[in-house]
Amino acid sequence: MPGTAEAMPANLTPEYKRAEERLRAAKSPAEKLEALEEMLRVMPKHKGTDALQADIKARIAKLRKMPASKAGKSTFSHMIPCEGAGQVVLVGPPNAGKSALVTALTRATPEVGDYPFTTREATPGMMRFENISIQLVDLPPLSDEHVDPWVFDLVRVADLCWMVVDGRWPLEGVDDTLRILGERHIGLRPIGQPCVVRDLERVVKPALLVVTGVDRPDVVEAVDTIDELLEHRWPMSVVSALSGVGLDDVRRRTFDALQVIRVHTKQPGKPADLAGTPFALPRGSSVADLAVRIHKDLLANMKFARVWGADVFDGQTVHREHVLSDGDIVEIHE
Repeated sequence: MPGTAEAMPANLTPEYKRAEERLRAAKSPAEKLEALEEMLRVMPKHKGTDALQADIKARIAKLRKMPASKAGKSTFSHMIPCEGAGQVVLVGPPNAGKSALVTALTRATPEVGDYPFTTREATPGMMRFENISIQLVDLPPLSDEHVDPWVFDLVRVADLCWMVVDGRWPLEGVDDTLRILGERHIGLRPIGQPCVVRDLERVVKPALLVVTGVDRPDVVEAVDTIDELLEHRWPMSVVSALSGVGLDDVRRRTFDALQVIRVHTKQPGKPADLAGTPFALPRGSSVADLAVRIHKDLLANMKFARVWGADVFDGQTVHREHVLSDGDIVEIHE
């Protein structure tokens, strides 16, 4: 049982312990699944919790595979629950280098090959950026030959897309990707540009253009002309999974595109655990939003909060409507 006194790392957070209590009280498989997913989300991610993370993930996987009558789900789904600060799906043509990127940036191990259609299933992995993790999902390639419908379902619900194209023929990769997605009423817009939707059936997702293979001389020569030849100006990261060139840039651009802030919490009278994983909230979130994220009952019992951060003086007393900033430390009083 994860979280027992013998196995529990000393720095598990109060949020984790609340979720663990919900697990103990859970009666149905659906309630147990919800509690386990919450435990995994709020757990500090470091070497001391690796074994505990693996145990919880195994239990989550077991519950998800249960028949509908036991797990409370009507049909099997390829949907991948979002973990970390956001979910990013990698879309692009065959042999664009998506799987190699996921391997270089995460601990996931998608099959990588120099032949088309190596990837047949969605493979998630967690990409680290500073003190948070961002979920990358490697998808099968987009092709006129065949694409399973669930691939488009995953694109529709993702927070961000990486449009990954081979630097040797980037224009063809961009055109094919946009066309195939467009046929399924999915549009991509460059990050930072406003979303304009004229077709109510159409979904438009923010996207970053990722050009692979910058370690090859022919790609280096072509990079300067890519932006000029594209019909629209795309924010672009030019990377090499082999040499690591550009990987820090794509991490930073992805974090900025997700538009989240990182907030630490602390207990009254105790120091903040800045080594732990902060909460990732949408920009503009308030103390009330944080309280709900910590636990659904916390907001109802909250009296006030104290905040430490760049936009307040240390320990400033605030109310639930106070808008939080990236890097804030929050102490909620009940």
